[in-house]
Amino acid sequence: MTPHTFLFDMDGTLLDSSAAVVDAVAAGLLRAYDHHGLAPAPADRSLISRCMGLPTDAYFRAAFAPDTVPESLREEFAVTYGHFTADAEEEAVSAGATRLYNAVPDALDALRAQGHRLLLFSNAGARYFRAIMAGHGLERWFDRALCVEEARTQGLAQDKDGMVRAMVEDPARAVVVGDRVHDIDAGRRAGARTVGCLYGFGAAEEFAQATWTVESPAEWPSLPL
Repeated sequence: MTPHTFLFDMDGTLLDSSAAVVDAVAAGLLRAYDHHGLAPAPADRSLISRCMGLPTDAYFRAAFAPDTVPESLREEFAVTYGHFTADAEEEAVSAGATRLYNAVPDALDALRAQGHRLLLFSNAGARYFRAIMAGHGLERWFDRALCVEEARTQGLAQDKDGMVRAMVEDPARAVVVGDRVHDIDAGRRAGARTVGCLYGFGAAEEFAQATWTVESPAEWPSLPL
């Protein structure tokens, strides 16, 4: 088998973080309302979940009801919201509230044993991304890991499309693995093949353009490359 580069998304692809992240975002939202002296509105947990997969800055602009914050304050509010959420996310990771999907460790071990190079990219903020990396020991599998906040700071890319181009040397021998349409589209536009993970946060229709779909990480080592 010819070695390939596998570029993995993180949340919803490698780990189940949905409950922990939604709880953390809801807590961050309440703290942001309090910080800005605004009347708190109930967190819309459905909206919080639907926004998962967006880049961090876009996420915190979208994951609250805009009519609860004066228009002139919304950009500042989104930054504060993100900061308080990162605090809550780090606490959740430390408390063990996120977990790798059961088949992930064995599947990643198998891919490495087959000679493939494994990379990790994410739209998550840097604090949460690095907390997950450390909390789950992901460094033992991935040769390189980058989130969009770090990519922007380093001048490498502005979004997942750019991250694929920055991280993958030969797209023709690359496979992008993710659970949202953003991952599939980024891989396709770079010329890589793609894997849609049906067990993650995305809906099945998001993977209409994926090369393959899988129902479990256990299927990754058996892809017909």
